[in-house]
Amino acid sequence: MNESTAVLQIQTSPGDSAAVTQKRMTGTQPFCLVTGSSQGLGRALAEECARMGMNLILVALPGAGLPELSNAFARTYGITVLYREIDLTEAESPEALYRWIREEQLPVNMLVNNAGIGAHGSFFESSPEINRTMISLNIAALVHLTHLFLPELLKHPRSYILNVASLAAFYAMPFKPVYAPTKAFVLNFSLALRAELSETTVTVSTLCPGGIVTNEECRKLIAAQGFMGRISCHHPEEVASYALRQLLRNRAIIIPGLINKLARLLGTVVPLPLTQLFIRARFASKEQEKAVSGSGNRSPAPLLEVHHE
Repeated sequence: MNESTAVLQIQTSPGDSAAVTQKRMTGTQPFCLVTGSSQGLGRALAEECARMGMNLILVALPGAGLPELSNAFARTYGITVLYREIDLTEAESPEALYRWIREEQLPVNMLVNNAGIGAHGSFFESSPEINRTMISLNIAALVHLTHLFLPELLKHPRSYILNVASLAAFYAMPFKPVYAPTKAFVLNFSLALRAELSETTVTVSTLCPGGIVTNEECRKLIAAQGFMGRISCHHPEEVASYALRQLLRNRAIIIPGLINKLARLLGTVVPLPLTQLFIRARFASKEQEKAVSGSGNRSPAPLLEVHHE
């Protein structure tokens, strides 16, 4: 398995005694675990938690810049930051991540399941491998991590689970026939789990953002959607700040932005055929096709970096 581990304010390698000493200095202060935290929304969520004084465990793919990011957060905010470079699309990875955290005796009272990928294009032209990866990361890894960490979360006087879905979770979306259903699963899974845990100390919230300007490809996709794309998108820092405030207020479904809230409301009253007609027109335009390479089939975002269209 391709993975590596290091700890916090000083760059170090696995097993380094300096890392162990620093870890002991943290005592029993709990950690917030953020998956997909190397860039985009995941990085913004992690930094917002750091700004609030939370210790962090950052998770992303190897080579995603976590050592540098961990050091930057630790030095800037005076917190303890650990990281784990691992590919969560591999079936054994969630268990490996959990086992490492248990071995290090790290208390976790907040789980942010942000890692995910999205793809745009017709299902006929889609890549089976990308579809499999989407389902594996957006659904299977999220469920597995939640199940593994729930006993730990239940030990704390107050704990939180933030599962990142998308505004797409509310719609059956042409040209996103796999991505949107994976996010619908995240939403419904989270709502069901929230009800199960309603009499416990664990709060479960679902973040459903619209377009997020995370990289150049996202900017092109949003720009290609015209006026609606521009007025419904947000920067990661805006979404992260709003999401964490609403999570701590025990909000079940978190939708940043008035336009996106209205879009969700309209989706409940407008007939499905009309909704799908509008979505198809929005995502199948010539401009949209020019914004992505190939014949309308989009390369996925880097693994563990989430895209919300």
